[in-house]
Amino acid sequence: MFGNSDEFLLTLDLGAEPIEDEEQRAQLLETARWSQDQLGESGLEFLRGFEATVELDLDGSKLVCCHATPGSNEDVILPATPSDEAERMLGAVDAAAVAAGHVHLQWLRRFAPTLWFCVGSVGLVYEHKDPLDPIPFEPWSEYAIVSTGLAVEFRRIRFDVDALLEVARKRDFPGFERWSSMWKR
Repeated sequence: MFGNSDEFLLTLDLGAEPIEDEEQRAQLLETARWSQDQLGESGLEFLRGFEATVELDLDGSKLVCCHATPGSNEDVILPATPSDEAERMLGAVDAAAVAAGHVHLQWLRRFAPTLWFCVGSVGLVYEHKDPLDPIPFEPWSEYAIVSTGLAVEFRRIRFDVDALLEVARKRDFPGFERWSSMWKR
């Protein structure tokens, strides 16, 4: 799914992200440019091919997959989001279920007749109020398996954070010291 970070990487436009701290903004831009170099033109072209939404038929039940909501890769819907606000962001979704991931949390909720769930994050799991809170990153990947009948099973797999950090250090990841200190072990 084409998400807000993919869009930022391709455009260097932070979109709705309200980042007023110039040092933080400079760090994000440096990291994005580094990431562009790491991907090269073929990797960036691969990102350009991502779809905003994908619809799947699960034995007569439509599943819409998106990054944040079907109409935006930046909307934020959380378990505590009031139903009227969430339904406004969802719009007129004609699906039995919607799978998203933007908020990096696994959760499931029903809005009107639509089952809504967030699969988590494969590369950056956290539970926070601000993305730059100290030590927010969990040492696992999250995903969901969806079966016919719209059965949703959340999964979590630990990974070797030290191996990840070693690769990032060897590749001169920008802001490595600060970023590496944010991982729980």
